[in-house]
Amino acid sequence: MSNLDSEIDANFYQLIHQLAGSPRHPDQSERRGKRRQAFLVVQRIAPLGGGGFPGDSEFFQVRCHDLSEGGFSFFLPRPPEFTSLVAAFGSPPEMIYVGADVSHSANVLVHRSGWVEQVEGRAGHVSYQGIDGDPATPMVLVGCRFTRRLQKPAADDAPH
Repeated sequence: MSNLDSEIDANFYQLIHQLAGSPRHPDQSERRGKRRQAFLVVQRIAPLGGGGFPGDSEFFQVRCHDLSEGGFSFFLPRPPEFTSLVAAFGSPPEMIYVGADVSHSANVLVHRSGWVEQVEGRAGHVSYQGIDGDPATPMVLVGCRFTRRLQKPAADDAPH
């Protein structure tokens, strides 16, 4: 691993540590061992199959929801059809690629105000209008666990 790769890794893990370690209000319903912080950015992901590192055309944008030292979550319009993925964090040319496994998914309503409302287990009709007519979009919140740092193959090493 080059010095640049080591520096990028260190910066990425420092960012995760800072975000996940920031003070927050305790939530008695929190069941996870690692604290999560809002991570309201758009990043790119690609399903990770047995065919090696995904090509650039396989990556697509997702709106992230939160981040911890152990993983992150994001929204999709429907349940994922994959169990492993590559997340591309950062901006070119300083991209960091991390492998992750899907841990869970849940149906939610994402309100324009930013409020995320879980709809699992609700009886009856689900309203897509929140307080004061705040419209909501049905989405799937996908939670992932980081598995390893990945290296994108050089352009001349990529499959053709």
